[in-house]
Amino acid sequence: MAALQKIRSKGGLLIAGLGLALFAFIAEEFFRSIETTSAINKQQVGEVYGEKLSVQDFQNMVEEASEVMKIQRQTDNLSEQDMENIRQQVWQSYVNNKVIEHETEKFGLFVTDEDVQNTLREGRAQSLMILAPFFGNQNGQFDLASLQNFLKQYDQMVAQAAQTAPQQVEQLQSIKNLWEYAEKELRKEILRNKFYVLLAQSFISNPVTAKYDFEARTEQSNAEIAAVPYSTIADKDVQITDSELKAMYEKYKENFLTTVETRDIKFIDVPVTASAADRAALQKEVEALQAKLESTDDVAAVVNSSKTAYPYSNLAMSKNAFSRMSDISASLDSMSTGSVKGTYYNAADNTMNTYKLISKIQAPDSVLCRQIFAPAESPEKSKVLADSIFKALQGGADFKALAKKYQQPGDSSWAVSSQYEGPGLGEDNAKLISAINTIPTNGIEVVSTNQGSIVLQVLDRRAMTTKYNVAIIKCPLEFSKTTYNDALGKINRFLAANRTLESIEKNAGKEGYLVRDVKNFSSSDFSLQQYIGGSGTKEAVRWIFDEAEKGDISKLYECGRNNDHLLVVAVSDIYKQGFLPWDNAGVKDFLTKLVLQDKKGEKLMAQLKNVKSIGEAKKQKGAVVENLTGVTLYGYPQLGAIGVSEPAVAGAISKTGTGKYTGPVKGAAGVYMAQVSGKNKGSEKFDKDAEMLQTAQRNFRYVYSQSYNGASEWLINYLTLKADVVDHRYKF
Repeated sequence: MAALQKIRSKGGLLIAGLGLALFAFIAEEFFRSIETTSAINKQQVGEVYGEKLSVQDFQNMVEEASEVMKIQRQTDNLSEQDMENIRQQVWQSYVNNKVIEHETEKFGLFVTDEDVQNTLREGRAQSLMILAPFFGNQNGQFDLASLQNFLKQYDQMVAQAAQTAPQQVEQLQSIKNLWEYAEKELRKEILRNKFYVLLAQSFISNPVTAKYDFEARTEQSNAEIAAVPYSTIADKDVQITDSELKAMYEKYKENFLTTVETRDIKFIDVPVTASAADRAALQKEVEALQAKLESTDDVAAVVNSSKTAYPYSNLAMSKNAFSRMSDISASLDSMSTGSVKGTYYNAADNTMNTYKLISKIQAPDSVLCRQIFAPAESPEKSKVLADSIFKALQGGADFKALAKKYQQPGDSSWAVSSQYEGPGLGEDNAKLISAINTIPTNGIEVVSTNQGSIVLQVLDRRAMTTKYNVAIIKCPLEFSKTTYNDALGKINRFLAANRTLESIEKNAGKEGYLVRDVKNFSSSDFSLQQYIGGSGTKEAVRWIFDEAEKGDISKLYECGRNNDHLLVVAVSDIYKQGFLPWDNAGVKDFLTKLVLQDKKGEKLMAQLKNVKSIGEAKKQKGAVVENLTGVTLYGYPQLGAIGVSEPAVAGAISKTGTGKYTGPVKGAAGVYMAQVSGKNKGSEKFDKDAEMLQTAQRNFRYVYSQSYNGASEWLINYLTLKADVVDHRYKF
């Protein structure tokens, strides 16, 4: 009881203690929730309409698109520039598709399986073009039957390849993946098309507009024009005030809306290149290799022990195989067998070179052949089986029947030099191609490789051509560690002595550095990364947007695709999301040009106001005279000497009668005066309904061409402004 009484007496304190403990627990969970949310947000590439895109999902899309490009280019490697372009395309496609999906949902538009099947049958969709090389007809167009046949037999082909030619399994899987990618893109394309069809149906016209458009399109005028270009007035003779710039800014303010934060940046990029000493050292090294090529027959050992970009392939190839090495292909015909080219530097690819012509042979450019791969547990057993197959064929066995026995088609196909030739081929491929080149017509031979043995039969040989076996030593000229450290030390000393942006700009030129200026740089602007490349550049961009304040100077970044650039960045101004101010450098430059043009126009209009005829107009100082025919209201004529479309001139000529003078007309690039010499309404009859339809279609085509896969993506960009797009790609 005493204890109970004590608890009651301390009840207030106990409740307060429990309250504090409960608050601490809730607060802990709250902060843990914040940390978790923050961690999740840090793994987001961006978002559209509030829907977040994770780093992993984005990377998966990039990898999928990159695999498609590898298949299209028939390569295993893509450059860093290729990958950067793919990332940009994947992101833009993601945003555009989300915008389209958002709009189509409002109208209940969606893609059905029937839509997909109908489009596949038609075979004309853009998304299907990547499939044409694999599933195409004789005209190079997509063929649905070919695709269906592949999908039907896919599992069986994979199972057979796993037993007889394991290297083909991956190829089959790649083609299947290509179809799955194309199918997804096809659904997006169909939805876009539905969106634009709906948009087209929303464009209408009326009889009054149709009549006006008909006359504007068909009524043509001929005129003699005299123009005084604005360039006849020097810029220094026109004074521009801030109030005039501000007034022009209000007129064009909508053009300066930015949906993202931007920065004005300045940077010094120091590309590190090989020094004279580096070049001399490489030349000495290649000269030693040249001597070895001259004194030994083991060219493979010499070439493959060097820094050459092309390992030796013991294979004779046509001159086209060396097309990327014009310095080598140009001299092959003049070289004698066994001769070695003296060491030389090739500026075109920045390499030090020597090479030896091993042999010249006459070989077919095209070979009709067929093969049977001998499946076995090891290369040795494969050779035994291949010899057995060879003997059976020599004894009169049917080739296709034997191929079928080992679950292979045994069909013949043409092997063309351009399909397989190229420097740096692996040993197995070189051995097989060499056999294709040399086996006589109707000859059969066993070709043994590290993967197993193949029984190869040549059925026909055509287009005999000269082929060259060349041992190439082509070594890139690269900077040494000493050269890099010298460049690093120099820039560090410069930055230590110049700690402000003003000082850097003032003294950079004295040290041979160029300060580059980038206005309105955004986090989605990849020009800096593309120009320099490398992860260090991405670190610099993250610093620009996540850490830097106005006037800050970054640390020195060691970056570049080959770690060959030294970069320092400064932020000279910061602009938040919204309208750029009138005195922003880029905006001010644009406004200045507009005001300058406007004031020159006013000045010329004042000078020419008393010009009453085309005769007087042609006598004006600096006048350009030209005769124009077939001018319509929609024609936007231009004088060849000025080269600027002038809708105001078209309007003035159209409303001026035959034999009449327009008077001075203020245009975009000058003041124009015209004498109308004739008008022609043409023979076309006005059809109200047809003209209304044509007007609606023309208005739609303008929007369509400006947005659907167009250069400016006008409509998509407009809709994207409302999509609350957040782009954090620069963080990754």
